[in-house]
Amino acid sequence: MINKKTFPIKNMACAMCVAHVQKALAAVPGVKDVNVNLASNSALIEYDDAAVTPEKMKEAVVGAGYDMVIDAAGAAPEALDESQKKNSKSFLGKLFGR
Repeated sequence: MINKKTFPIKNMACAMCVAHVQKALAAVPGVKDVNVNLASNSALIEYDDAAVTPEKMKEAVVGAGYDMVIDAAGAAPEALDESQKKNSKSFLGKLFGR
């Protein structure tokens, strides 16, 4: 069955990070589509749950040098810890001069 879920991604800081995570996830057999978003530190992944598990997708993200938060109910961007949110806001503020 095809699922579409959003998973928090940790340790991304720039567009190159997004590209690395996107490439790692897209290479996983069973992943149909992926959209990684730096502003929300998340990845919207469409995947065939008969072919791949969230744990396998996480392995690909960890292999690329980042982390993906998964839980039994699927994940949501709200699962990011406060320090990750603060770091993201700080980085974006510096990037855009705010």
